[in-house]
Amino acid sequence: MTSSSAVPTPDPTLASTARELVEALVALDTTSATGNLPAIALMERALREAGAEVHVLPRGDGRNANLVATFPANAEDGPEADGRFIDPEDPSRRGVLLAGHADCVPVTGQDWASDPFTPTERDGRLYGRGTADMKSYLAIATALAPEFAAARRTVPVHIAATWEEETTCNGARALVTQLEELGIRPAVAFVGEPTSMRAVPAHKSMNVLHADFHGVAAHSSLLPHGLNAIRYAARFVDWFHREIVDDLRENGPHDPAFPVAWTTGGVNLFDGGIATNTVPQDVHLKFEFRALPQVDVEPIVARIQEEIDRLDQQMKADAPVDPSDPAAAQRVGAELDVVSLLYGLDGSADGPAARAAVALGAERTEEKVTYGTEAGIYEHAGMAAVVVGPGDIAQAHGTDEFVEIEQLAWCERFLRNVAGALAAS
Repeated sequence: MTSSSAVPTPDPTLASTARELVEALVALDTTSATGNLPAIALMERALREAGAEVHVLPRGDGRNANLVATFPANAEDGPEADGRFIDPEDPSRRGVLLAGHADCVPVTGQDWASDPFTPTERDGRLYGRGTADMKSYLAIATALAPEFAAARRTVPVHIAATWEEETTCNGARALVTQLEELGIRPAVAFVGEPTSMRAVPAHKSMNVLHADFHGVAAHSSLLPHGLNAIRYAARFVDWFHREIVDDLRENGPHDPAFPVAWTTGGVNLFDGGIATNTVPQDVHLKFEFRALPQVDVEPIVARIQEEIDRLDQQMKADAPVDPSDPAAAQRVGAELDVVSLLYGLDGSADGPAARAAVALGAERTEEKVTYGTEAGIYEHAGMAAVVVGPGDIAQAHGTDEFVEIEQLAWCERFLRNVAGALAAS
């Protein structure tokens, strides 16, 4: 693992207040095409100046990195506050992780009322890409770093920012390994996705897969010399919706705490064919399913793989004896690419992470959400996790994304309470 600070330092004078840091982070284009290094550089500088132990962990692509900043324990155990951030079953897990992602989605094709990378306040709202999802949380946590540093901490506090949450969540997957290598084992993770400062204890998993079907192109009047890839891809689409999606809707499990109470899914992109009079050679499918956290996704993926394998064998058996393109005939078949399996979050409103968040000023809720976050990855790694952050998920990814100014103030109070809870009496 590489720890480095060799990312460029922004030229402007370093912002210091929470609002200034929010605006500074939002002003940085950290979409997937650009990478998150500008935000990582800004956070690194602020956190180092506050006295944190900072690790910048490059992805290796020259555009992205994870960041972990630590304020280690520096005081003897105090009374009740410690219990919120010590795992009773594994006391080596101590402290809290304030976690978020530093990337944001593109603004391509969106007609904004103001420049998405120029934070603009209107009518009690701050507009800009990433204001809700989720630079505000990271900025406020960074701005409060001097208060974390000043506290006599009975347990450590860590601030983490990841890469590519919006596409693969592989930054968070890398982070849990990096934390172990650094000897950092938090008990609780507060993941600052926009929840309107409600302590959301559970969400579905988000699982993304691609499938490719390779036939043989031919003039449609010479059908025996080609193999129609759309025909087999269509069979898969029907099978997936009927045997996976519809079956889970009808037969469960169900959880009424979710706004959609069952596991959902769909083939959402079907790309194939070039002309009406040409036998289609290649088809590319993109599909997903969002499973309730109690649903084991591995058996579902195994069933999908079995169906792809069955269609692969069928296509090979149906390949033309006299193909119009012998080279294409050698590629006939179907294949599956498991792009991302994002763990669900399976907590409760009375679980340790949610209880701690509520005690520190978040709003209690038993509502579970259908969107995915990195919280499931942290839970799977052994932390108690909850999703709690400023802004509304309805604003994420959209045109004129915004966060209410009052939400920023609420988040600042919440994270200041975290600093207080860490302190020895």
